[in-house]
Formats: sequence, C-alpha cells, structure tokens
Amino acid sequence: MLNNKTVSTQNTSKKKSKEKVISARISGIEHLALKKRAKDAGVSLSKFVRSVLLTGKVVQRISKSDADTLRKLSGEANNLNQLARAANKEGFKNVASDVINLRVIMIDIIKQLSNDWKSYERKNL
Repeated sequence: MLNNKTVSTQNTSKKKSKEKVISARISGIEHLALKKRAKDAGVSLSKFVRSVLLTGKVVQRISKSDADTLRKLSGEANNLNQLARAANKEGFKNVASDVINLRVIMIDIIKQLSNDWKSYERKNL
C-alpha cells in the first residue's frame, strides 16, 4: 500500500544569506596553502577565506616620500657608523660635535615620516 504523505519541498523563495561572490586569482601553491589552513582550522575554505577577509588587517604600502625619507635615514646611519670608526681610532672627543650634529639631522629626518607610518611601526615593535 502506498503512503499518502505529502513530501515538503524547500521554500525556493527564501533568499540565500550569502548571495554575493568575490573572486580573486591565486596560484596553485597559494590555493593549497589556504586549503591546508582551512582544514587545520576545521572549517570550509569558503568560511576560512570569509573570516580572514572580514577580520584581517591590510597594511598600506609605504609612500614614495616615506621611502625617500628612510633612504636618507639609512645614509645618515652609514655616516654614524663612519663616526664610530673614527671615534675608535682617534677618540670620542674628536668626533663628539659631529655626532651631536648628526643626531639633530637624524631626528629631523624621522620627523618627516608620515604619522601613519610612525604609528604603524610603534604598534609592531
């Protein structure tokens, strides 16, 4: 004898809670790495990537002006190294005024860095 029960179907008018798609191109190695990290976390790849996208942090690239300023600072660090060598050979008294002047120059260069970059560096030190 046949069962006369009605089979309920899913309501097709329901909206999916996740209806938008974001696509990105990644290499095969990157895909494998993401799959492994998702597996290690015990979630689906989709859920893992969604979580990283929503809670991850994007760090702005360094600006050209900050990169130039850092190059200047690096050059002054080289000068400081040369003064240290001279101080070892001749004694600190002979290079003391140069070290003081260099300190002022380096502080001015550091002040030229953007506030965003300086605050980012403080957070990560």
